[in-house]
This record gives sequence, structure tokens and C-alpha cells, in this order.
Amino acid sequence: MVGIARRQDFFDQITVTHGPAPLIGRFLLKVEHAIHHRGLMLSFASMDELLALNERNRDTWLPLFPLFDPTLNSLDKANAFCILGYNQQGEAVAAQAARLFDWSHTNLHDEATSLRMFYDAPARSKNPHERCIVTALAAKGVAGRVVFSGAAWYRRDYRGKRLVEILPRLSRAYAYTRWRSACTITMMTEAVVKGGVFPNNGYRNIEWDVRMQNSRLGDLRLSLQWSKTEEMLEDLAWFVDAFDVSAQSRAGARYA
Repeated sequence: MVGIARRQDFFDQITVTHGPAPLIGRFLLKVEHAIHHRGLMLSFASMDELLALNERNRDTWLPLFPLFDPTLNSLDKANAFCILGYNQQGEAVAAQAARLFDWSHTNLHDEATSLRMFYDAPARSKNPHERCIVTALAAKGVAGRVVFSGAAWYRRDYRGKRLVEILPRLSRAYAYTRWRSACTITMMTEAVVKGGVFPNNGYRNIEWDVRMQNSRLGDLRLSLQWSKTEEMLEDLAWFVDAFDVSAQSRAGARYA
């Protein structure tokens, strides 16, 4: 395994390309403090690394949602990114990924029910009798430049450290400033929702349901969660003002 000292820090590679630079800069600086206070370092990783990490941790992590699987989709820096969190021993202990979709002439409902959202070639890659049934009415209105943020995982000994409040927000903010996305979405099982992940993860809206049948993850009932750009920026402002990183902030305007 590549040691933590040899990995390039996520925060050293960020350029605020789109959006309000002062707000996003303050947000990134606060996240950096929060991550370092927890003894972690974030770094970009390939989707192949994400898949390998997922396979090594199946005891605590369901298989990747197919849309993040590089064996089933063409994923590169133009349409996807993965952020891994490493402890001081260089062990990957947290993950978050995002994928960009251009649905200028379609919408989430049609892309999900056709399975095009999950597979580049659904007819070839889907399981026998695999279906996606979407009854969440909002899905037909999710269109344009849409980011799916997911593949979230925290090793058991790093749960309860509020990473679920940090990494999903970081994923949304980075995806927006990189791709100027109009909306960020995720899907989550009922058990995870009941565990309190929503609304702590910062999404503003939730609707049921999306049902996966005969999928690579089995049969699932999922919530659709989403935030439009303005909602996302409002949430970042709340985080900057209210989130307690339990560490002294140091001066600087690194991202402004």
C-alpha cells in the first residue's frame, strides 16, 4: 500500500472554478481543519482503487452501485472522481465518489428505469430480469447537469466521527465547482435513512421510492435525495457558520 506520506493531499489540488469563491474557499478550509483534526488525510483515487477497496471490505460495505463500477462503465476524470480518507498508518478508512451525468434531453426517471444510469450497455451488463422502478415524482424533474454522489463508506472504527456530515458536503461542493452541476442526488436505503444519515448529510429533499429488483446489490427500496445548486450553497454557508470542527482555525484564505 502506498503510504500516506506519498499521497498528494486533496486540498493541495483544488481550484475553485465555478461558484462563489469566497464561500467555497471558507468551506474547503473548514473541511480541511475538520479532516486533519480527525487524524485523516484525503486524497483523490482512481475508480479502480475504489472498486478494489470495496471488494476488500464487503463485510461492512455493499457492492458498489453499478454506476461507480469501472468494469461496467467508462469512468474518467471528465465524468467521475473518488476521494479516499487515510489514517496516519496509510490505511484507507473512508470513501466518497461522484459521477456527472448530462441529462439535457432526458431526466432521472427515464435514465434509471432504462438502466442507462447504471450501465453504459444495459442489455449486456444487467442481471437477468433486473429492473429499476421509480415512483418518486421528483425524478422526472431532475435533469440537466446532474451529479450522483455516493459510494460512501466509513470503516467501523471511524464511524461516529461526523464524517457523514463532512464528506457528502465536500463531494457536492467539489463537483459543483468542477462541473457547474445544477443538482446533486443520492439514493439511500430505508435502514440508513432511519439511522439518521439524512438530513445530517446535508441534502435538503427526500422522496420515496426507487426500487431495484434483481440488481447486483439484490432487491432494494431506496429513497431519492437531492439538492439544487442554491440549496447546496445555502447548506455550505450553514456548515461554515455552525459546524464545530473541534479545532482552532488557522488564518488564511487559501481557496478564495
